[in-house]
Amino acid sequence: MPGGAGHLNASMSGEETSSGLIGARLEGLRQQLLSCGHVLAGLVEPAARPLIADALVDLKQLVCRIGVVGQIKSGKSSFINTFVQHPNFLPTSVTPWTTAVTNLHFAQSPPGPHSAIFTFLQPKEWGEIAETGGKIRELTERLVPGFEPGLLQQQAELLRTRAQDRLGPEYDLLLGQAHCFINLAPSTLQHYVCSGDFTAQTGTIPIGKYSDITKSADLYFQRGPFAFPSTVVDTPGTNDPFLIRDEITRRSLGSADIYVIVLTARQPLSDNDVTLLRIMRGLNKDRIVVLLNRIDDLTDVEAELPRVIHYIRQKLAAEMPGSEIPLVYGSAWWGSQAMTYDRDAITRILKRRSANYLLRAGLLRPDELDPRFIGNPDFDERLKHSLLAMSGLPAVYQAMDSLMDAASPTYVMRQITGSFAEMSRACEGAARAELQSLTAANEKREVPRRAEEKFVELARESELLARVTANIEASAAGIEQQLARIIQEEKETLRRKLQATIEFHAARERDVLIDTLSRGRAPKVWTHEGVELRRALAEAFRTGFRNSATRLTSFHARVAPELHQLMASLVPGAVMPDPHGQTLAIPEPTIAPVSRLMALDLDNSRWSLFWSRNPSPQISGSKIEALIKSEFASVADELVHLAGVAFHHFSTTTIKWSFGACRNIQHALQRRLDRVREDYELTRREAFPPESQQAANERANRIRAQAQRVKDNETLTQHLEHLIQYIDTVLKSEAPRAT
Repeated sequence: MPGGAGHLNASMSGEETSSGLIGARLEGLRQQLLSCGHVLAGLVEPAARPLIADALVDLKQLVCRIGVVGQIKSGKSSFINTFVQHPNFLPTSVTPWTTAVTNLHFAQSPPGPHSAIFTFLQPKEWGEIAETGGKIRELTERLVPGFEPGLLQQQAELLRTRAQDRLGPEYDLLLGQAHCFINLAPSTLQHYVCSGDFTAQTGTIPIGKYSDITKSADLYFQRGPFAFPSTVVDTPGTNDPFLIRDEITRRSLGSADIYVIVLTARQPLSDNDVTLLRIMRGLNKDRIVVLLNRIDDLTDVEAELPRVIHYIRQKLAAEMPGSEIPLVYGSAWWGSQAMTYDRDAITRILKRRSANYLLRAGLLRPDELDPRFIGNPDFDERLKHSLLAMSGLPAVYQAMDSLMDAASPTYVMRQITGSFAEMSRACEGAARAELQSLTAANEKREVPRRAEEKFVELARESELLARVTANIEASAAGIEQQLARIIQEEKETLRRKLQATIEFHAARERDVLIDTLSRGRAPKVWTHEGVELRRALAEAFRTGFRNSATRLTSFHARVAPELHQLMASLVPGAVMPDPHGQTLAIPEPTIAPVSRLMALDLDNSRWSLFWSRNPSPQISGSKIEALIKSEFASVADELVHLAGVAFHHFSTTTIKWSFGACRNIQHALQRRLDRVREDYELTRREAFPPESQQAANERANRIRAQAQRVKDNETLTQHLEHLIQYIDTVLKSEAPRAT
């Protein structure tokens, strides 16, 4: 292979030169793995190259998704603008009343020449919202006590009517289509993600003309704070009077790797924020950053902020006991002005009492908090640094960089690194054996032998190869069957554990309702948000998943010697080193289903007839118990499905690569046998005549090339094993403490 392992162009430390960008270390690892993959593709046999190609595609498509959530008017859009270093990009001065989820892509190539793609609802999707409401309506009825079932229908119809009025004949033509832009101005963005309120707007192209039918906005940026490919997901917001958007926000969170929850200093951790935290706990409690925004709204930051922070920490400890969630506080407005430094805005900042907090950066004097200093280059520079330092943005970057190291992309890269290392070791063993064969044949070239004797030896080798090949296929089938059986058993065990948890909590809720009704306190609304049940389900799932993952990885560790034995039978006498690093881990999936809330309005149309019959407390309790079990049965099914997907992915990936390594050796040996057969066919015909100088040179070149191949394999294997150890160290040091 020309160039050999020199194509790696990577440091053995696993790190890039610090760029100051989020995910720089992760991107350094990704680039090294891409280089290793390209080198490995030149060393494996042709049959194994599709495996390498698929892994390289997976590496190139790796993206860390960062979901930003918060109540409407919490300063979420202002924070995102500052966070991604594009001040004033997302609209903040108009109400972002839209169902669209906005995806901001960084360090990623856009599809074609377009930097912005706005995808519109499909007719079928619109029908689910406007006609029946689908699952949104079902959840909303149970989520909001006293909710009128017709309200969502009215809002959906109003939304569709407004869309038809705004778009006219374009309405039917646009559904299911998309608008694409090579360059996008913020003013154009407002037509797709902002719609103000339900009142008509005037103008040639009113704000929000297309927002009512926009499903998603995908925006691509050439620069930003990220080194690793990342997507920031801007959701519509929670606590929204428009219930469709509130539910779409929840739906959009399941696929994120990291979450930023934006709170406002004036109303931190309200009931809606607590509900959001409970949802996030269900999604993945270990990768959350809580941002207390708008501290500049506090009159006396020095006095009020410590009390607010203490209150939030107490709430976090109660809602997520044992978790170490980063809490960052600051002002997105200050961060934005550190970048734009608008004179009028800076004047307003300095006139507010909260400006005194900027002194804590240690860059300004108390007498300098006066607009008359604006315009002085030295003062302006120091004020910019103070605004940036106290905005909380540097702390957010630091927390995000740390969480990204332990997010899903790192686990994916760990698995790919292990697969590459296993294949490289197999290639190294086969290459050494082939080199030994070539060297031995060259040394014995001058010793005449009868061709018939060599053909007997060749037949024995061919027979051995065929027998081992059959063993490989039989072992592959056997191990795959065993893994499938284990996965099915673990899924059933997990299902029983989740069902038992649901039954226990449903029975307890039944007893509470019976006791309440027996005391003569019949409620019009019986609310069951399932907080304790969801917490218990999340814990049961995590415990069960980890136990199952341990069984699967332990099984893989037990069969590894069998795979090494197969490799040794293919390459007798070859040294096949065991893999270094920790046992392969199966990353825990996000468990979005447990975020489903349930509020049972027993006075709505569904229950009015039931209550009019004056059921006994026991009958009422049984009804509640049955409803809770029915509602959460689907949650358990979804959790088991998610676990099954993770287990199946681990099974197919590890087994596919392990036997791919064996087959790689098999093909290398077959290629060698074919070459030997060709040599001795010539011997048989020519009775071993003296070798020509040209043939001798070709043989010497072949030996040199094979020796270089062995060296390249050895270098690559060592590099990959070093990366495995390094990634394991990163995961161990950055992974949040388990509860």
